[in-house]
Amino acid sequence: MSSDEPVRACICYPHTFAKILAVSRTRGWTSVEEITSALGCGSGCGLCRPYLAAMLKTGKTAFPVLKASDGDEVRVR
Repeated sequence: MSSDEPVRACICYPHTFAKILAVSRTRGWTSVEEITSALGCGSGCGLCRPYLAAMLKTGKTAFPVLKASDGDEVRVR
């Protein structure tokens, strides 16, 4: 994946953010912890956790690749 392509899925588990969002809305999940407990996403490498949080907050399912610099907190635009 090039850095120009949006991030649309968890890397460690076979779930797209679109699928996760749909299931979250159906089951009433409102936290990354609930998603992690039920689907595993966020429990592997953890790179999807900020994307999952942004997905829950915004309803978006595709994000630009996040970059952290010098220990700054990574934020989704």
